[in-house]
Amino acid sequence: MKIGIVGFGNMGFYHAGQIDYIEAAEIAVVVEPDAANLAKAREYYAGKKVGFFSDLETGLLDSNVDAWIVASSTNSHVEITNRLLGSGSKVLLEKPLANSLAEAQNLSGYVQNDSSNLMLGHILLWNLEFEILFEEVKKLGKINAINCSRQRSADHRTNYPGESPFTLTMIHDLYTVYKLLDGQVPINFSAQAREHADGGVDWTQAQILWAENILTSFTANFQIPNGTVGGIDEISVYGDGWLVNLIYDSGVVSVTTDKGNHQVKVPPPTLKGATNHFDYALREEIEHFLKVIQGDASVPLGARYEDACEMQKWLDNLISLTQTKGVKDVKS
Repeated sequence: MKIGIVGFGNMGFYHAGQIDYIEAAEIAVVVEPDAANLAKAREYYAGKKVGFFSDLETGLLDSNVDAWIVASSTNSHVEITNRLLGSGSKVLLEKPLANSLAEAQNLSGYVQNDSSNLMLGHILLWNLEFEILFEEVKKLGKINAINCSRQRSADHRTNYPGESPFTLTMIHDLYTVYKLLDGQVPINFSAQAREHADGGVDWTQAQILWAENILTSFTANFQIPNGTVGGIDEISVYGDGWLVNLIYDSGVVSVTTDKGNHQVKVPPPTLKGATNHFDYALREEIEHFLKVIQGDASVPLGARYEDACEMQKWLDNLISLTQTKGVKDVKS
């Protein structure tokens, strides 16, 4: 199966690395307007039959691929995906879907009802640790509350200009909570953000209330001292008489009930070229997309276009609340 990639920055490079290990797929085209990234792609695929283009229109005219992966900047997601879907292509689109819900809705005319031509790259849905946490939670009953935290180094603020912790990292927790709550719609939002003196946002936090008195809280920041411990990501899910906790990349899901605590060990990824949880999840995500293309699988809850639009609505609400310093009830 021939795949085209739009964007050969960090995520495009990671996608390319995993596709190298998938026998059923190969990269046939790279579209990258940035000269340095395009040169990186040429070097990576030196000696291979890959077409390289600096603009999408030329790439579409001169190539024959089965599907596309869009890993470009968020600002270009909707324009590029609109063009690809309009040409009849199937697309795996990296998160987030767009800069706003209004922008995201521009895709609605091209996305099929079951989202089978557009899947979102919500990578944690294929993460082994999250999958086991999800299974343990489902054994225990109704969720009362969820607390999520994502911490990154301070240089993320300058390395990703125009991004905030809301869109760069908290989005992962939003779609995993959406999955845990079976796609329920929230009823109340509140949010806060810290603006850095030199520009940009380096701390965000949010609270979302759901029906049946379910409360979720989120923190995402760019505050860890540079060059030290890396990212720290954690999720805790609470119910009556139980708690399930995961520190991502620990390899352990902790389950505490009235009867005591036990640790569920997550088997380490052992696939060639995917020996950590990120690479494994990305490989699984791509392979699932290939099955969707072939009609052998459906796009899962949390990765459909309608789900991504719901996430975009949440992000719009949260970001607007940090600007108005308010709390927002959701009107049906």
